[in-house]
Amino acid sequence: MWTPRESGDWLALALVGVSVAAIVAGLAIIGGPGQAREMQQDDARLEALAETAMALNCYRRGIGPLPDDIESVRAAIDDSGSAARLATGCRNAQWQDDPISGEPFEIVRVDDGQAQICAVFSRPGNRQPGRSYYGFSADYIDLAAARPEPGRFCYTVNLVASPD
Repeated sequence: MWTPRESGDWLALALVGVSVAAIVAGLAIIGGPGQAREMQQDDARLEALAETAMALNCYRRGIGPLPDDIESVRAAIDDSGSAARLATGCRNAQWQDDPISGEPFEIVRVDDGQAQICAVFSRPGNRQPGRSYYGFSADYIDLAAARPEPGRFCYTVNLVASPD
């Protein structure tokens, strides 16, 4: 068994100890790889949710109130020649599903001017209010709304917001 005998041995042992402590502290602060993966997945989910919220807004402004059959809204967004895609600022509108599960987002029509779009998130979330996220204005969807805990969360979509 090796035992430190010289001052250089003690210094090397101290440096190893400090390195191990720094790694443990870093993992405690930022979490491990599993938490980082959950954060990336929730960010991807939120970006897809924002894209779909914009598509809902485009449908409402180009065609009219959301019907009960959400699949017809999806079909209109997929059709590049539809009135929904020809509405101002909607040329690149896309309907997206949850990129992690592959399932469609849950969409609930509240009234002619609002809808709820829901997803299941792995972690709580808290964005800074009043800032855009992934290039989407808070006028379409309030992505700054705090998600106090993991699980199902619904964002409110403003269906009549102007792209300006």
